[in-house]
Amino acid sequence: MRYKFYREHKYVSFRFDELERLIAKTDFTQEEELNKVKQSFEDLIGLLEAHAHYEDTALHVLLKQKNSEVYKNIEQDHEHLDEQITLLRNLLTKISQASTDEDKVEAGYQFYLWFRKFSGDNLLHLHEEETIILPELQRLYSDQELKKVEAATYTIMTVQELIHMMQELFPQMNPSDWEAFLTDIKDAVPAKFVEAWSGIKIIMTPEQQQYFIKKLNI
Repeated sequence: MRYKFYREHKYVSFRFDELERLIAKTDFTQEEELNKVKQSFEDLIGLLEAHAHYEDTALHVLLKQKNSEVYKNIEQDHEHLDEQITLLRNLLTKISQASTDEDKVEAGYQFYLWFRKFSGDNLLHLHEEETIILPELQRLYSDQELKKVEAATYTIMTVQELIHMMQELFPQMNPSDWEAFLTDIKDAVPAKFVEAWSGIKIIMTPEQQQYFIKKLNI
């Protein structure tokens, strides 16, 4: 089984689904509910922007070094997603500025429709990354070379950042994903891993803890 990037896409999809469900039941005539949607939306956009920056600077550069151009459509997708973000922000402003409850409800409905479109486009984007970009990276590089990319990230992260990352990601992933993350971190920054383990294991069952203690020789 080859080394994989993009496991965090499961978490990205979860966040999209979570926000879509929130928007679907929001009463846009209530300022408190609207503000909750605005904050949740901006939190998601922050996640997407950080994720896109990582892909452009850490993964796509590997393709450029081998003169592979399969990343170009993905980077164009990033630009298209930016345009959709602007549209959605404008719709949120329109809801806030609407003078009647009827107009707020209608503007909220339009925001829901366009967010759903945004979510669908993002799903296709994630699919193409995992079915086009990932196989190309695996074709051009060895597993050890690919592993070094993530290792560089873990080297600059603090113990608390590592704990927070895994506490956020793991509930949306399966044990195979957990093992991949834990192995990478343990190999890249063993001293930090020892400190981080106490904050990671608390989200596991006792059986899961014992499995990883034995599997990873913790």
